[in-house]
Amino acid sequence: MLKDFAGCFDSASRVTLIAKRTKGRISFLRGWYTRLVLTIAIGAVVFTNCSSSADTKLKQITIAQYGHFLLYLPLYVARDKGYFKEEGLDVNLVSTGGDEKTFTAVTTGNAQFGVSDPTFVAIARQRGQGGKIVAGIVRRFPFAIMTFRSDIKEIKQPSDFSGYRIASLPAPSTCYAAITKILNNDGHPVKAKIVQGAYGSLPAILKANQADMLMDFEPNVSILKQQGARILYSTTSYFGDAAFTGLMVSDSYAKSNAKDIQAAVNAVAKAMKFIQQDSPGSVAVARQEFPEIPESILKDALTRAKSEGTVPASPMLSKDAWDRAIALRKEIGDFHGSGSYVENVDMTFAKNALKQ
Repeated sequence: MLKDFAGCFDSASRVTLIAKRTKGRISFLRGWYTRLVLTIAIGAVVFTNCSSSADTKLKQITIAQYGHFLLYLPLYVARDKGYFKEEGLDVNLVSTGGDEKTFTAVTTGNAQFGVSDPTFVAIARQRGQGGKIVAGIVRRFPFAIMTFRSDIKEIKQPSDFSGYRIASLPAPSTCYAAITKILNNDGHPVKAKIVQGAYGSLPAILKANQADMLMDFEPNVSILKQQGARILYSTTSYFGDAAFTGLMVSDSYAKSNAKDIQAAVNAVAKAMKFIQQDSPGSVAVARQEFPEIPESILKDALTRAKSEGTVPASPMLSKDAWDRAIALRKEIGDFHGSGSYVENVDMTFAKNALKQ
């Protein structure tokens, strides 16, 4: 900070010196007019120099995200409302196309932060590449199971899926893990088929009669409802409060970049508060991020996400929510370690952010 101001004063001194050296050439200027001209000249140089210094103080960081999803709205609000910059960060968001790819970007140093399924931090730790979850981004499992078929009744229990084909995002996604857990039915497997498809392809799979129902999240749920689909089942009630998406860093980055981590979590906390308090403003940000989606659908999607608690009010991630997510991975065989909360989650930064 002192260096920046020193630079400003150095610039001002140079202008004053120039004025002195050219005194003979501006001798026709007198009184207030002379002072006014010099004041404007000095002010322009000082402002330019100080503004340039302020811009260079922003820390460049990259956040790797699974994809560009409405449920990641806290990230977009933090960027578009200037909260990251308020905290001294210039953020670049990149999409990886997968949970595993996201944490790989973090561990290789291609990104400083990752946003995806938080359990991949624990899974990677088994392979010698650990990290920390420093904030929760999405809480609960936000999936709705939907159909266009009028002859399929509402699903009330896992056994009701018997005989049906369910379109899901591919393994090892959280979507696939969740439907696998549901169909395991606590040791009484349900005879249903999971049809795997890439993100964005599930509605087409359903409409082509390659599946009887699909498992998707907002804003696709609201889009499909507008097209005539019905919600048969919601995973939020089945799983309860569970970790779904987290802001993660590698162990090595966490050791030497506490200031930047705190700044990022502060910005996310501000964004979450904004989303809870300003629905029209949040929809406006969503509209800017997803201009291809009608505002009415974005409004419905955000309302549903907030009411179900999938867009959280704070970046805190509880031990119970973490343990449920880890238990799911263990049950379907993706994870065999301890997956302890203490080893993989650090809520110090989230707690500090909430005190501000």
